[in-house]
Amino acid sequence: MRTILITGGTDGIGKGIALLFIKKGDRIIAIGSSADKGKRFLDESKKLGAEERAIFLQADLSCVRENHRIIDIVKNNFQSLDMLIFSATSHKIYKEYTTTTEGLEINFGLSYLSRFILGFGLKERLENSENPIIANICAPGMKGRIDLNDIQNKNNYKGSKARYHNSRLNDLLGVAYTEADTIKKIKYILFNPWAVRTTGIIDAVENPVYKIFTKVIFKLVGKPINQAILPLIELLENPSKDNLTAYIKRKEVNLARETFDKGNADQLYKQTINLLKTVL
Repeated sequence: MRTILITGGTDGIGKGIALLFIKKGDRIIAIGSSADKGKRFLDESKKLGAEERAIFLQADLSCVRENHRIIDIVKNNFQSLDMLIFSATSHKIYKEYTTTTEGLEINFGLSYLSRFILGFGLKERLENSENPIIANICAPGMKGRIDLNDIQNKNNYKGSKARYHNSRLNDLLGVAYTEADTIKKIKYILFNPWAVRTTGIIDAVENPVYKIFTKVIFKLVGKPINQAILPLIELLENPSKDNLTAYIKRKEVNLARETFDKGNADQLYKQTINLLKTVL
């Protein structure tokens, strides 16, 4: 029985992946911020006869200390971890620069920094597994300028720009992680599911006209969750021999693109380490 930790595992894509692996007989540790959604995940797992294999941990992963709390819980209860799947994100687009209680831009904390902390913090437990994998659900393969002088988008803040920028940071995170990994046992997958019909995306649109437009677009080009996750499941069950890969659905992304620049990845890694020193 494999042990799989999924951030955002009680909603949307993360929940779809969690329940699929539950049905396969795996143990799932689902991290989510909502107690109600966590209870629904546990109830659904119980109906599947998997009550003992479903674990819910409530946490606000936009906060650094919460990520370290989760790391401690996992380390104290499990000697190995087979998969670490990053799906937690927020579709809310903030009109103004908004920070966590620790002073970090809120989407930066959740969509990038949490993945950095958990990935490196649980590395030892992953290496205790026979075939460990990290899957980072972001948006590799997309264009976008990376501003390493303003990684939290404090200057000229725009909510939509900040969200896309975090995806570019995750491209570099994948590169930095595999470059820092001297053992080279963990497979790191950057995955772009493309358009997925989730309620979170629709709910995040405040303008009534844009909300109708978004519904129409996602109905036309978006896939339901159970279909959108299939390419990732295939990659998780049959990972590449390469330590780092990136995909848009089933299409592999060329890692020679500028968004995967090793020099930028190293600079971002060092900046992130220094930033975390100011929080802890």
